[in-house]
Amino acid sequence: LFSDVANFTAMSEGMDPDELARVMNNYFEVAVTSCIQKTDGTVVKFIGDAIFAIWNAPEPQENHEFLACRGALNLRDGVARAFEDVECDKEIRTRIGLHSGEANVGNFGSRSRFDYTAFGENINLAARMEGLNKYVGTDILITGEVEQAVPGKFVTRFVGYFVLKGFAKAFKVFELVDELEKADNSKVWRDLFETGLNHYFHQEFDEAEQTFLELLALKPGDGPSNFYLQQIAEARSQNLPEDWQGEILMADK
Repeated sequence: LFSDVANFTAMSEGMDPDELARVMNNYFEVAVTSCIQKTDGTVVKFIGDAIFAIWNAPEPQENHEFLACRGALNLRDGVARAFEDVECDKEIRTRIGLHSGEANVGNFGSRSRFDYTAFGENINLAARMEGLNKYVGTDILITGEVEQAVPGKFVTRFVGYFVLKGFAKAFKVFELVDELEKADNSKVWRDLFETGLNHYFHQEFDEAEQTFLELLALKPGDGPSNFYLQQIAEARSQNLPEDWQGEILMADK
C-alpha cells in the first residue's frame, strides 16, 4: 500500500510549523493505529506525508489482500477525522494504491544504517496505483491481482486498462469503492459506468459520452466519468490502431 495526502501543499501553505506538526502527527496516529495496524499491516516508512505499508510480512497472512483492502478503506474514511479541524480551501483526501505480488523484503542499507523495507517491480506498481488516482479522480485504486484475490468481498468497479510509466504491458485497474454491505448505495451508477466503459471499448464514443454524462448527473464530480470524457475527446481526434482495445498510456507517474 502507498498513500498520499491530496492537496497537502495547499493545506500546509502558510500554516505554522508547530501546528502542521500537530496535524500530521494526528493524521499518522489515525492512519497507523486505527487503519493499518488494526488490519495487521506493517508500516514500512513515512515519506513526507506519504505512507508505505505492507501485509504478509514479516509474518505470513493467508488473507493479506483482504486485510489490505480493509485497511485502505479505513484509511480513506479516517482521514476526515484526522483533518476535521484544518482550514483549507480544497478538499483534503488520501489517495491510496494497492497491489499484490512478490517482493524482496528485509533489512537493506549500508553497514552503518539500514531499514526494514521492500523492493521490486511489484512495489513500484503499488506506488503507480497511488499516483494514478490523481488522474482518474479516485481515492483507492487496486490492481487486477488484488481484485482477483478478494472476489465478491468488497464493492469495486473496473476502471480500465492502463499502461503505467515504466511498465510495458497494460494492467487491469479497479476502484475499491466500499464494504460489501454498502453495495446497494452505488449499484446504479456502477452499472451506468460499466455500460459507458463497454461503449468506449467498442469505439462507440457518442453512446459512451452520453452514458458518462448521465452518470455525472446522478453522481456529480465522478472522477472516472470525467476522465473518460477527456479520453473520448482525444480518441475522436486520433487514428486509433486496428488492435486498439481501450488501453490508456500514462506518460506521467
